[in-house]
Amino acid sequence: MYAKISRKGQITIPKPIRERLKIEKEGGILFLIEDNEVKLKGLPGSPARNLAGSLKKYAKDYVSLNTIRKKIKGRIANEVAREGLSD
Repeated sequence: MYAKISRKGQITIPKPIRERLKIEKEGGILFLIEDNEVKLKGLPGSPARNLAGSLKKYAKDYVSLNTIRKKIKGRIANEVAREGLSD
């Protein structure tokens, strides 16, 4: 199937493809590049949290969200402690 690219770099996904990927008005598309090919994954009406972890296999160093939160909390605690000492 063919889709023309607009001047803004946009395309309209043909209806048969949207139906097959179960993409609705508020759905989305995940673009995956593998071996110089672009693959599309339909995300029917999905909120952003449905994407969580979907690109994990492409990440070089995966760090869990819990680990990130712990580090941020630790840094905030250190800053607050330093402010308390400098008064």
